[in-house]
Amino acid sequence: MIDYKLYLIRHGITQGNLEGRYIGSTDLPLCPEGETQLRQLLETRDYPQVKKVYTSPMQRCLDTAEILYPDQLIQTVPQLREYDFGVLDGKSVEEAASMPAFRQWSDSAMKAPPQGGERTEDFLARCEEGLALVVEDMMRHRITEAALILHGGVMMNLLATHAYPKREPVRWKTGPGEGFTALINPQLWHRGQILEIFDPIPYEREDLHEPSPYAFFDLEEDEEEP
Repeated sequence: MIDYKLYLIRHGITQGNLEGRYIGSTDLPLCPEGETQLRQLLETRDYPQVKKVYTSPMQRCLDTAEILYPDQLIQTVPQLREYDFGVLDGKSVEEAASMPAFRQWSDSAMKAPPQGGERTEDFLARCEEGLALVVEDMMRHRITEAALILHGGVMMNLLATHAYPKREPVRWKTGPGEGFTALINPQLWHRGQILEIFDPIPYEREDLHEPSPYAFFDLEEDEEEP
């Protein structure tokens, strides 16, 4: 049976990221610093070869895909766009903190949507739909290695739901242009939509690129979690 590798990669930096703003539905491109950082990663580290690139339709993800994989077929997946922060979108942390909508959102422990924003359950459901579309397309067309360019929040929540070893969303946080290798076994996927997480990417130059399962996890620490 064929196994598949999906490389999940967070997009590069935008001006909104540099300014500490809530950037969800605001469709920003990469800023010059973000482009430079990605090109430096390309010069000093290695990204895996892939047969196809899937990406959120938002410009920062498309820009990242074009820099990291300039000659690859790119398919956008609308369901994988970032969370919509409603009236808080585009606001700095300081600006948002003074708004009644932020206080209401904070008081609900971020469970109730910000005014005009997206319900958490709707966000999670559409992201899971997007991931399923990617995996099904890979299996249908026998695409054994593909990249998926994502937003940080989308990646953290998808991995918290589907990845092994099990971790809280925040523990799947990664830097711009960085990510994880997911091994997809068709039987495990169809049985429980399971992703087995291997080495982080991009690779160090001296790395032989032979993934070792859970190589960068402290398994004993994970087993002690409730």
